Amino acid sequence: MSRAAQKGDSDVLVIGAGPAGAAAATVLARAGVDVAVVDRARFPRDKVCGDAVSNGAMDLLDGLGAGDDVRAGPHAIVERGVAVFPNGARVGREYARPGYIVRRVDLDDAIKRAAERTGARVFEGTAVRELVMDGDRVCGARGPELDWSAKLVIAADGYGSVGLAAVGRDKPRGRALGVSSTAYVRGMTYPDGERTADHFFERDLPCGYAWIFPEVEGLANVGVYLREDTYRAAGIPLKQLLDNFIARHPERFGSAEMVGKVRTWSLPLAPAPGPSAGHGVILAGDAGGFIDPLSGEGIWQAPHTGRLAGQLATAAIGAGGELTAPLLRGFERACEESIWRPSRAKAVTQEVMRQVVRAGLYRLPPLIAALRWAYRRRSFEMTKA
Repeated sequence: MSRAAQKGDSDVLVIGAGPAGAAAATVLARAGVDVAVVDRARFPRDKVCGDAVSNGAMDLLDGLGAGDDVRAGPHAIVERGVAVFPNGARVGREYARPGYIVRRVDLDDAIKRAAERTGARVFEGTAVRELVMDGDRVCGARGPELDWSAKLVIAADGYGSVGLAAVGRDKPRGRALGVSSTAYVRGMTYPDGERTADHFFERDLPCGYAWIFPEVEGLANVGVYLREDTYRAAGIPLKQLLDNFIARHPERFGSAEMVGKVRTWSLPLAPAPGPSAGHGVILAGDAGGFIDPLSGEGIWQAPHTGRLAGQLATAAIGAGGELTAPLLRGFERACEESIWRPSRAKAVTQEVMRQVVRAGLYRLPPLIAALRWAYRRRSFEMTKA
């Protein structure tokens, strides 16, 4: 450690000030718990993402006190979603309430500021190198400019979290990991209107899809997503997959212009193997592997699991700082009901869609009718009303 710019203690230390960490900190601060948050970045900071915020996610942000700030910033409104198949067949539905497209530089800053307003102490530009252990129990964290003690730690630091080893989990890979590449594009066309989010199920994206989202300040978020095991089997670089998708759709990209670079990122998928809490640490958001395996959505899952982690930590602090067996069972049960069980069903749907595209079954009118029925019943989008 070169120097200890931030040295101290709190009841709870949250690692990561993104949507999961900020949500956890907000819950804790509202409950009167002394909570500190550290993040290696300085806000506002960008993050690679699809930028889609479902109406269910907006409900969570409203509950955290961040919704008004999000709506006041740059955004696009999403009124309908459409699944597009290789022959051009389109299956869509109108949302009961709008969703949003919000760049992460704006979204995450709004949620972080909401946590600060509740009384959470946030230290930016402060990286964590390792957790501090007292026997087999986490009791703080250290970094190049950090030396912090805490009764509990919430790890909301994304893929490859420092908290994984403490609960006996490895970094996700294969079927437990998604990969994606995205870019911003100017000059898109929208056949179903500019408030439409299109999801393309294509042959070279098994267990995944491509997307075109509505424009925010003239730029559309465009990308591809697929499961890592199918990506490795295909052997085509992510950037090439995105380039191929764009080349296949001149009707959408003919006069469009890419702005900036293609960026890639990893998505830890649910259901993740192993526990999500124990030994003084709680995993939240991407760190816990809570991302929807079918859609790659994580913005609803992050504040939701951050809130659950904050509630667990609040109860544990009230019980003397211990993650007791009953508290851990309750947390895992809540994760099972809201994340793990729906994600197992989504993984089955993902395999079905893979076969539908591979075998060309989307050409059959009865199959399209069945997909349209399922889509309108929210079978594919549980976080969107």
